[in-house]
Amino acid sequence: MTGGLLLAWALVAASAGPPLPASPAWISISSEELRDRYDTLWAVSDVHGRREQLETLLLAAGLAVRKPDGLEWKPAQAKQLLVVVGDSIRGGPDSRGVVMLWKKLQQQAQGAGSRVVVLLGNQEVRFLAHPLRGHDEYGQFIQAMPVAALVGSWLFAHAGYFDADAHDYFARIGESWMRGDYGFLLQPHSILGYHRWWKSERRRAKLKKRLALLGLNGLVFGHDPDGLGAKATIAMDADGWFTKLDTGLKENASRGMMLRCELSQVLRRGQLMMSDAGRPACRALAPDGSLREIPVR
Repeated sequence: MTGGLLLAWALVAASAGPPLPASPAWISISSEELRDRYDTLWAVSDVHGRREQLETLLLAAGLAVRKPDGLEWKPAQAKQLLVVVGDSIRGGPDSRGVVMLWKKLQQQAQGAGSRVVVLLGNQEVRFLAHPLRGHDEYGQFIQAMPVAALVGSWLFAHAGYFDADAHDYFARIGESWMRGDYGFLLQPHSILGYHRWWKSERRRAKLKKRLALLGLNGLVFGHDPDGLGAKATIAMDADGWFTKLDTGLKENASRGMMLRCELSQVLRRGQLMMSDAGRPACRALAPDGSLREIPVR
């Protein structure tokens, strides 16, 4: 964020209402917890059953090691927070393999002093809404996935947009999630399903205001491989409020990327900052292990 944009956000945030209450339907990690427990924030979305590409990314990030029985969390990788922003399934050849890998890494990361948060996407909700959904460990793990994560001052959610008062909207999410009634989340304009909202300046402005009233100053989302007008790459909007993750793995448009944010660089005065003097504060990890500047759109 530029100084002017930061000031404008601060003025809106000064009138922020109460934060969202605790709920199993979403994850909340405070800025203080981020500072005390983690060094690096990672994010990825829209793996769509492409386990091979996912494994390449995790190895390139140094988060995992290959063992005879498959990938495992690297024991020495403490203080890492990885947020998976939905649509881990459907599209590629191994949805079950991706989900079960997330389950294993989530358990192992916790033992190493790190954390893996795996969120619902619209594809997982469609799976759960099917009356014949599985009740094995695959289905149970998906059923336990939360809808969103509030990490410091950023919201992580698959499509990201919500067109209502945040407290009312999230209360309805919590009620639906607890009942196992996914009709609300299946709606085309839900926080998991709304395509291309980012094309409208009016919707962007409304969403910024709703985020700021929660004390938030950024959204990290997936869902649209051409999000913010950028294909096959992670991208950030010019105002430093929105970062999109989907790089088109479902269509094999890319080999995938992961967002990598050094918390010492992005966490300032209790807030996470997406940009510094107009330049992205985070970088994109490519499958070859290189870190790339994130394009601004």
